[in-house]
Amino acid sequence: MPTKLHSAFGILATCLVASSLALPVARADENYFGYTYAAETLPKGRSEIYQWATFRSGKADGSYRALDLQTEFEHGFTDRLQGALYLNAIKHDVSGVTGFRNRDQFRLNGLQAALKYNLKSPHQDGLGLAVYLEPGYKRFSRKSGKREDIYFLETKIITQKNYREDTLVWATNLSAELEREHDLAGQAWETELELTLSSGLSYRFAPRWFVGAEGVAVSAFERADLTRLAEYGVFLGPNLHYASQSWWFTLTALSQVTGWPANSGSRNLNNFEKLEVRLKVGLNF
Repeated sequence: MPTKLHSAFGILATCLVASSLALPVARADENYFGYTYAAETLPKGRSEIYQWATFRSGKADGSYRALDLQTEFEHGFTDRLQGALYLNAIKHDVSGVTGFRNRDQFRLNGLQAALKYNLKSPHQDGLGLAVYLEPGYKRFSRKSGKREDIYFLETKIITQKNYREDTLVWATNLSAELEREHDLAGQAWETELELTLSSGLSYRFAPRWFVGAEGVAVSAFERADLTRLAEYGVFLGPNLHYASQSWWFTLTALSQVTGWPANSGSRNLNNFEKLEVRLKVGLNF
């Protein structure tokens, strides 16, 4: 029996090694990063479906855990234009956090759509460039879980540069998101402008496998006025990406390194969390 078991493990190990040593798979719209978008788009007629799961935790006191879920369907309308639909859900488990109501709730949280247009290819033009537009609606505050009506419009400029025969990828995004928030309890409407700069490096260390680092800086401005800074946060962390012919995953962990207004050392733990971990898993068809 041990001999048969060892033989079975040997066959399994051989299959895994053979799979990992296969030639790298070239894919458009590669998700190298958890937060930063690449410039490429899906080919005409191709589709993807994937699941986002973002775990957030850590406030200055008490217990705070939140889970953001997104199910996304993407389709390539042309070789340069792709569209996407998202269905969102959110889970909050909050207890004893100053300024937050205790809650343990899981709820659907609206939907959004997106268009992405590729202007330049990182492979053919040397520098990848794309523009992105995303309108959407959410029913609950991402931060507190409070019931609100939130309408938003996000625009994004995406750049991508590949080095060393596409083994090293550098992508950078500049995003602007305009939000209109309706507090149902206070019957008040608020307008906020959120500017986000994200950038990441990803290196292919083995066929199909990439490892790297990513940084995100978020600033929010009251009444969409650039002279009225409300808060900001800066996050850094590692990422890991794997892609086969039919499926892929990306794992990113970001820690807050600084923020304002600070309430825990140099960090802003009222508006942001200590840690975010995002997993994306996709299927190609």
